[in-house]
This record gives sequence, structure tokens and C-alpha cells, in this order.
Amino acid sequence: MPLMTSIYTGVSGLRANQNGLNTTAHNLANINTPGYVRQQVSMVDGIYSNLGYTPVNTKQLGLGVVSAESRHIRDLLLDKAYREEEGRRNFYAAKYSATEEVETIMGETEGVQFQNSLKDLWESISEMAKTPGSTVSRAGLIMNAQAFLTRADAVYKELTSYQKTLDEKVQNTVDQINSIGDNIALLNQQIHSIEAAGIETASDLRDQRDLWLDKLGGLVKIDYEENEFSVVTVRVEGTTFVSKDGVFHMDTAHLNADDGSTYVTPVWPHIDHAPVFNTRVEISSAKNNDVGELKGLLIARGGFVGTFEDIPHEPIYSEYATDAERLAAYEQYQKDVKEYNETIGRTVVTKTQALFDQLIHTMVTAINDAISPTTNQTLASPVTFTVPAGTVIKTLDDSMQAGLAGASVDGNGALTADTVVTLLAGTTIKVLDQEKSSYGCDENSTPGTELFSREDVTRYTKMTGSDGNTYYVYNPYNEFGSTSNYSLGNLTVNQVVVDDYSFLPFTTAQGDIDLELGQRLLKDWASPSINLSPDNITPKDFDDYYTAMVGVIANDGYIYNAVADSQGSVVLNLDNKRQSTTGVSSEEELSNMIRFQNAYGAASRYITTVADMLDTLINRVGHY
Repeated sequence: MPLMTSIYTGVSGLRANQNGLNTTAHNLANINTPGYVRQQVSMVDGIYSNLGYTPVNTKQLGLGVVSAESRHIRDLLLDKAYREEEGRRNFYAAKYSATEEVETIMGETEGVQFQNSLKDLWESISEMAKTPGSTVSRAGLIMNAQAFLTRADAVYKELTSYQKTLDEKVQNTVDQINSIGDNIALLNQQIHSIEAAGIETASDLRDQRDLWLDKLGGLVKIDYEENEFSVVTVRVEGTTFVSKDGVFHMDTAHLNADDGSTYVTPVWPHIDHAPVFNTRVEISSAKNNDVGELKGLLIARGGFVGTFEDIPHEPIYSEYATDAERLAAYEQYQKDVKEYNETIGRTVVTKTQALFDQLIHTMVTAINDAISPTTNQTLASPVTFTVPAGTVIKTLDDSMQAGLAGASVDGNGALTADTVVTLLAGTTIKVLDQEKSSYGCDENSTPGTELFSREDVTRYTKMTGSDGNTYYVYNPYNEFGSTSNYSLGNLTVNQVVVDDYSFLPFTTAQGDIDLELGQRLLKDWASPSINLSPDNITPKDFDDYYTAMVGVIANDGYIYNAVADSQGSVVLNLDNKRQSTTGVSSEEELSNMIRFQNAYGAASRYITTVADMLDTLINRVGHY
């Protein structure tokens, strides 16, 4: 039966080459499918039949060719490198995008650069220094103070609004990561069910799973491995995310609520809501922890809205009485600096908010302290004060509050009648320094009326002392008993001077124009009095501070962009190498198609020839 065996040999060629044609057609059909990896048919000799043996060899009859496997070609090392470097690129790209947005906010506010409002306020103060008695100069100062504060508030609100946008991106990215995990887990099940018998390879499903791993690697740092059951297990930031049993979803929680934050933090619910990231450790390529868009968004956003209070300043050691107190102050400062560097100093938005608020706070405080100076007064003997009705007790200092405990108040916590309180000798209270203060040119010749006010808090409460003196006692708290600062979100131009310019205190106690006050304001503006951060302690004046602050933001953005661009080149290079192995080449596939077609035709002709020979043997030779 050699001729019948030859037919089977030819049929094997038809089958093998038909499989090759199908695989080639499948490759060409998916040439533009994202994540698709080309497949290759591997052909080997079919089995051999042993017909006998000779002293030198074995007589065998071959049964043709078979398709051994359809190879799914990937370079696992290139895949791992691509996913890691793509994650690193996305980390810095997220931080650069945030920095770029912050630069836009700082550079433009409703079409007007914020720096222009600084210039306008400076020019108004300069005019007041020249002609403090002029109504036009006073009106100009009030108008530009309002414009300055309006634009400052707009910048701060835009920063906070963008911070909320980043917070939404964090939540959306967490949802996206969970969705990817679900897809990988589903594909794990499908691939396992197909490949469990060891007959077929689920190549297309593997391509989809690898594509999801590519996307996941761009969002978070991942490690993964495939077990003997064709199931890929994935760890995110070292914690199991996808296992053979399913997905451990990521969640979000408000972990910074103590700082007044409403922003979310990614956590692991299955590990007692432990944070996904440890952002306090140093982040660098050397530590391989600068990976993933989610981490970049989280660090760029920060954990809360920054204020000037978040920036530590080296204590003034001369204010401490003993070396032990100075040492304790220094140690606390070092702790504060460490906290700053591990939290705010690494962020984009929170750091900008804190630096910007520090500028506004310092400017407003300097202006107010010049026209409404304060001093700490220690009482030489007990003094009984008459606190006027309507005063909210919680706004007063601690000594006053303690003395008014149990006083009659209305529903708002305000005194219902004039009330007396006695402070003992040695008590120190913060009051208006009437010796250094200028006066308004109003009918009552009011001293020390501030230009900038805190929301719903007057700077002083006017009280009459039993010693016959009038005291203007500084109010440190708001109506809820919390410290009230001259900080963005809590600032307004004093409505008293807005309604009547004459209350601006540019008049001496003798009724003369106070020319020295304007000069003090100009001197304070140009004096280096404000440090940018614990890492930049060179004092700057207001203009230089703003320039330096914008420069820091721009420099950070330049670095992030440079790293992201560099990583983009690395990712592109790795992807090109992957494509050279996994990508579909139309020219190569068309060449394979021609080869398989010709081989298929040759096998067909071979079968036809064998059939003709059988026909001759059976139908013709048999008649003789």
C-alpha cells in the first residue's frame, strides 16, 4: 500500500499548509489590532512507520508533515522593562501636567497677571507715602488693595479647584485600576479553561491580557508572574492585586481628615485599609519607586489645602530665656522641617498654595502692623476691664475668656450687657501700641484701623480699664474659638475704611499728616523679610519672593518634563524592540502566504499524481 500511504502524506501537506495560510490570514487581519502579537506555525516531520532493519539503518516510511504548534512570540524581559518605564514616564508626566497647570494659574487670572496687582499695590503705597492726606491717594490704595485681594483669592481658589480636579482623577484612576484587574482575572479564567487540556493555546486572549498588563503598568508599579495553570498573578506596590482566586480591589478613604482634608487616599480594604503608597520615603529612580500615574497624581495633588502655617521657620532663639528652651525649639524646628520635606515639599499644588499664602499673609501682616502696630503689655497691677455688650467671648484672648466664664451671652455667644473682668498683675495681653499708632482723620480720630481684616473678626475690642486707660485688646480667635489668621480664604479689605477713607490711620496724634508711616510701608515692602522654604532661607522682599516662587515652580516643571521626555524615548525604544519581535509585518506575512500557497499547490499536485498512478494501476494494468 505505498501509494495509499503517499496520499496520506500529501494530505498532511495540505492540512499543514492550510493551517499556515489560516494563521497568516489571521495575522494580516489583526495588523492594526492594539496589543496583537503575530503567530507563527511551526512544522515538523510526521511520525514514521518502521518497515524493517538492516545492519546499517532502519527502514522507515514517513507520513508527511504536521503543525507542531502555533507559536505566540513575546520577549518577557522587554515586556517587563516596557511596563516599568511606561509607569515611570507617566509618573513624571502627571507631575509635569500639574506643574504646567499651576504655572498657568499663577501667570493668568482672568487675563491679568497676578504680578501686575503687586505692582499696582506698591504704586498705591508709594503715592500714599508722598501725599498721605490726599483723598485720591487714599481711594487709590483702597481700590488697589481690593483688586490685589480679589486676584489673590482667585489664584488661591483656582489652585484649590484644580486640586479637587486632581482628586477626581485619583478616584477615576483607582476605578480604572480595579476595572483592569477584573478584566485580567476574567481572561485568566478563559485562558485556563482553553489551555487546561494542553492541546490549544489561547493566543488572542493572551494578547488581550498582556495589553491590560501594559495599561496597568502605566498606572501603578506592578510585579507579575504566570503559574503552571496559565494564570497571571499581579502585585501592585508589593501587595497582591490579582490572584488565582480573583481580584483584591483597591479603594479610597479620607486619611487626612485631621488636617481638614476631604481628599481621597488609595487604600487596601483587605489589609485594614492600609495606604497603597508610602509617600514619606524618598522617591527616586534609584529606589525604583517613581513609577505609576496614580502615584504621580497623588503626590502632585497633596493631601490637603496648604497655608502659610505649613511652612516651618527657624525660631528666634533670643526670645527664649534658657538654653534648654532654645534647644527644645531647635529640635522641634528640625522635626517640622522633616515633616515638611516628607509631605508638602514633594507636592505641586499644596506646596504652591502654602508658598503663595505665605506671601499674602506676610504682606498683609506687614501692612497692618505698620498702620496698626501691636505690643505685648504686662499688667503691673490688677486691672478691671469693661468688655462692651455684643462682644463674642470666644474671639477674646485666653485670659479674657477665662475671666468671663459664666457671663450672660446670647445665642451667638455675644455678651448681652457690658461685663467686667479682672486680670491679675503679671498677666500679658496683646494690645494696640497707641504710642506708635497713627490715627484716622475721622471725627473720633480712631487709632490703628487696619487695612486688611479677617472674616467676621475685628482686630481689636475697645475696653475701658479701671486704671482709667483705654485698651484696644487684640482678638486672636474667630467666633468659634479657633485661631483666626490673616490667610487667604479668611481675608477681606476692612469694610470700615472702604465705607469711609478718613479712617485710614495716616494722621499723627497731634492731627498732622503722618509722612513717616508711608516711608515705613515702603521700607517694609523692600526689606528682605520672608524666606521661601526651609531649603531656601535667604530672606527676600515681596517682589523677589514672588519671582523666586514662580521660578521654583517653573524649575520643577522643567525637571519633570525633561525626565518625562527622556522616559518617553526609552519607552519608544523598548516598544520598537517589542514590535520587531511581536509586531505583524505585512511584507513578511504576504511572503509567508505565497510560500504556503505554493506548498499547498505542490501538495495538491502530489496527491493528483499519486491518484493518477493508482488509477493506472487499478483500471489499466489490471486488464492485462
